[in-house]
Amino acid sequence: MQFQTWFNVQESSLSSLYQSAVAAFPSTTKRQHATDLVRITELQWTPYLGMKTLFIRGLAQSEESGKEYMPIVVLKDVQYHPSKEQSNWVEIIANDGKQYTFEKLNHADNDVLVRCNCPDFSWRFNYYNHLDNSLYGRKRTKYEAISNRGPANPFELPGMCKHLMKLVKSLDHAGILEG
Repeated sequence: MQFQTWFNVQESSLSSLYQSAVAAFPSTTKRQHATDLVRITELQWTPYLGMKTLFIRGLAQSEESGKEYMPIVVLKDVQYHPSKEQSNWVEIIANDGKQYTFEKLNHADNDVLVRCNCPDFSWRFNYYNHLDNSLYGRKRTKYEAISNRGPANPFELPGMCKHLMKLVKSLDHAGILEG
């Protein structure tokens, strides 16, 4: 029974991670309200046809500080096709220089794995995304506050930082996502 439970683990979707981040910090003036101050300056695409996944690494630059971070989104259950035959199919040129065609992905339906190397994601969401099975890569130790300011993620919810939110907006704008 344990193996069956482990095998059927579901990750979160882009929509659920966004909503969870908003719910975790309902009174913030940052994160979802500060994505316009972030520019995605580069996108790297790595399709894995056999695994039906699409690995996307962005380069996000803060217009305020000039700092750069690398948000990562791994989209699952990608339906690849040999050529573009339908209007809801998308074509990309991947890092290997080849053209790939797949059906548009849905914000709410496709499971995802995410990661960003920014402090907000590292301290607030990394550990909880791991518990949610939506973390790409290695988990950090759970952050325990050593001051009286309280926990970094008081509701202990998974989520996304503003760099991941901006990357998702960029994918939306590029026509990769729908829904």
